[in-house]
Amino acid sequence: MTDGRSEAASPRPAASTRAGAWAWHPPLPLVPVPVFMWPPRPLAALRYLVSLTFLGSIVAPFGILATISWLWLQPALERCAEFEAAWILQMYARNLALMLLVAGGLHLWFYVLKRQGAERKYDARGQSTNDRRFFARKQVWDNMLWTCASGVTVWTAYEAGFMWAYANDLLPFYLRVDEHPVWFVLTLIVIPFWTSLHFYFVHRLLHWRPLYRIAHALHHRNDNIGPWSGLSMHPIEHLIYLSSVLIHVALASHPIHILFHMQWNTLGAAASHTGFESLTFRGRPILMLGSFHHQLHHRYYDCNYGNPFMPWDRWLGTDHDGTPQAMAALRKRRRERVRPAGGRT
Repeated sequence: MTDGRSEAASPRPAASTRAGAWAWHPPLPLVPVPVFMWPPRPLAALRYLVSLTFLGSIVAPFGILATISWLWLQPALERCAEFEAAWILQMYARNLALMLLVAGGLHLWFYVLKRQGAERKYDARGQSTNDRRFFARKQVWDNMLWTCASGVTVWTAYEAGFMWAYANDLLPFYLRVDEHPVWFVLTLIVIPFWTSLHFYFVHRLLHWRPLYRIAHALHHRNDNIGPWSGLSMHPIEHLIYLSSVLIHVALASHPIHILFHMQWNTLGAAASHTGFESLTFRGRPILMLGSFHHQLHHRYYDCNYGNPFMPWDRWLGTDHDGTPQAMAALRKRRRERVRPAGGRT
């Protein structure tokens, strides 16, 4: 699942190779994004919004990609007035190519060529290669199967539905860039925060035991994540997770916003599950990728359901900031859940 990349970037040597230790992690405790802090910190919030983490790694690259997709890779809107296989398959082929480029490229760089070695890699382990939980016993192959067969399909279905609705004037607002440039840019900025709110609550829903067993357990087989695990989900989870885009039914939007929203939730999921904090050049981050906040969720399961864009985990008592104190609090919550009524552990 997609999550915010907000932790401060600072070199941290490997602590240990023992079980449960991290090969690298950012400074602890993790600090939430300053946009929703109390009392308000407007200057800190503004610095974050124009930072490498937010503007340089999310809004700018995904905004540029969405614009390129709309101008040169999207079927003409008039073709979308009727549901036809040709233009829908064109969109699927584009999305599949983008996923192969992003997830495949990150996997090639970090795990095949190992061009960054273990620099800023959270977990020292590699991807599983002989694990019966996965298709053909290979984690990467299994992840690729679910990502491409289900994830890209559901992603394309949501986009196709919106393009059909735009082509038939069924949506209440079509935001023209030349008439509302400020609103156009603000919408790009707001989308990651809206998806953060949506992500927390649907993620808690996916951890409801029946739904977890049916769907979400497939994603959680990836206790050590990699780029292809980001969108490796059951089709039910794809439908729920990607449903945050439905906000544009009521929000004044342009098709570029739909593409941005979906590419951030899909290609961004591949980036945020890379297992590395950032892509570096000469030891310095040039593109923020994986969130340690979400890496903790994949290891410990019942914490950090949201992402650092909005501190829902802090507000609702499910936060793990990476410290031993947070680990002790998590163990206490677990004991309290299994304690018999009126009894003692």
